Amino acid sequence: MGRDSLKQQISDNKELRDNINKTFDNVRYVGATVLTLCCIGLVIYAIGKGYAALPGHPILLYLIFLFVVILLGYLEGLQIAILALERTSPSTFKERKRAYVSHSLAMRNRGRNVQRFLVGRQFFVVFVVFICAQLTTYSKIREELYWMPDFIFTAIIQTGLPGALIVLSFGQLMPQLIATTNPVDFMNFRGTWSVIQLCLTFEAIGVTHFSWVLSWVVRTVFRMGEKETILEDAKEKNLELGLAPSKPVERKQKELSLSGDMNIKILDADVLFSGADEGLTSAKQKDVNSMQTMRWLKDDSMFGQKKLMHNMPMPPTIVRHLVQNGQPVPRYLLPPYHKDHIPPHIVCYELLRRQELRKIAEHKEITIHGCTDSQDHATHIS
Repeated sequence: MGRDSLKQQISDNKELRDNINKTFDNVRYVGATVLTLCCIGLVIYAIGKGYAALPGHPILLYLIFLFVVILLGYLEGLQIAILALERTSPSTFKERKRAYVSHSLAMRNRGRNVQRFLVGRQFFVVFVVFICAQLTTYSKIREELYWMPDFIFTAIIQTGLPGALIVLSFGQLMPQLIATTNPVDFMNFRGTWSVIQLCLTFEAIGVTHFSWVLSWVVRTVFRMGEKETILEDAKEKNLELGLAPSKPVERKQKELSLSGDMNIKILDADVLFSGADEGLTSAKQKDVNSMQTMRWLKDDSMFGQKKLMHNMPMPPTIVRHLVQNGQPVPRYLLPPYHKDHIPPHIVCYELLRRQELRKIAEHKEITIHGCTDSQDHATHIS
């Protein structure tokens, strides 16, 4: 009774904390929305009254501000999308024509276009930010805000804080958040190819080429080399292969050698067998529902990898099927980068070993029964 009461109390406290956090989040959502709308109203009013530092007709300034914010959104979102899809084959989303063409353009020249795009993109980001600052800084509005203290006027108006919030929300954070979860959808927007080509063209002009020279100087001074090579941790690799991690062994002992009867010579077979047994166990529900697994399943669905490959379903497709039917998910079906993932080839080897042992046992059983039957038959004849 006491244990049930304690569990109920813990559950009530957790529900209370969740409600408080949800309420606090809603307050922040509403507060940020109201603040941003006020900033938008201030910018529209100030530009219309001719208070912007950049000279020009208000209609023209409105169009310029709208254009540079949209351009900034493309630049920020494309950076996330291109880097997220840098090692993804475009054939996985070939039916999304705009995304396929834009991705192919960004990955040309053996991936060098990615660096060129980043160089050209950075120039336009800085350029756009400077234009936005000219459109959202209003020193002339001081006469209308005579009642506002000087330090508040300086902190809010002269620093361009309203414009910074608008640019941050519409031109940077929103496209970045979308591109993080939906990179293919973002790259499939109209105009992405034109923005990528704009950045590549500007980089090709050579205005920003000093950045390449400066990068070469820094790499030379610090002896970095042209490209960094990350070596796999030997301890983790040994554990994955079922090798003993503590004893230093020669190169020959570390390598797996397959013989004709599928027997594998390894340093410590117990480690391999135990790892295979763990791989056959069901994964914990929290691991299946973890953010890593959900993102893995979402990416697979997004990239179109849920289709059959060689008439066989891919692991995410099997995991979705098991989850939807309320069945346990084996650990070898977790994402490869999950901490509790067991490599499928380890499990496969264990199943082959068990099958081999079963065949040997069946052969011995047949031999023993055969000998027994022969002895019984001879005794009956005699």
